Amino acid sequence: MLFTLPASVVLKNRPWRTGVAGTVWNGEVGIAGGAKFEWQMAPLRALTSLAYAADWKASGPNTDLGGRVLAHLGGRMLLDKVSGAADGSLLQALQPNLPFTCDLVMQVEMERIAIGGGSRMLSGTATTDPGSCRRKNGGAASALPALILTAEHIGNRTLVRIAPMAQRRRTLVTLELAESGAVDISVTPDGATMMPFVGLPAGARIQGEM
Repeated sequence: MLFTLPASVVLKNRPWRTGVAGTVWNGEVGIAGGAKFEWQMAPLRALTSLAYAADWKASGPNTDLGGRVLAHLGGRMLLDKVSGAADGSLLQALQPNLPFTCDLVMQVEMERIAIGGGSRMLSGTATTDPGSCRRKNGGAASALPALILTAEHIGNRTLVRIAPMAQRRRTLVTLELAESGAVDISVTPDGATMMPFVGLPAGARIQGEM
């Protein structure tokens, strides 16, 4: 059966992967930095949704994060009830093309994340403890206060804001995600000053696809 396949058949080799064990039904994969990602298939949800369904958990240094996943054959993936703590190093596993690395701990409460095929969207919040980030190509680390990211799905788009926890009206970065996957990111003057590692000047906008 498909679900007895070794997990290594499905999970291709990636720079962030340090090892994989188990099957598609129940297994785990190591993540660079010492964390690991474990999953257990949820057969009832798989039958009712006509997709691969599992409960998952990420654990490791400063990381205790879990949630549920639905993966459709067309490439659409839904993550919901994502909750817990995550080390900033996990950003590199999720988004290896980011031009910076961060030393901080995040508290994540995301109700839903939809990526891949179909309508993309985000809904929930994430906060960080005070920490620091630096560009991968060198330079001094930039100290950061506690931050909050809010993602709100309105109509056919998701609006994401990053701001200091103590000054939530002081927007640093905004991101608009269309259901088609189009992304529009802009940095405010405060954001360019506080987050120089992003590499964007004040007022700059980047448009792309998610």
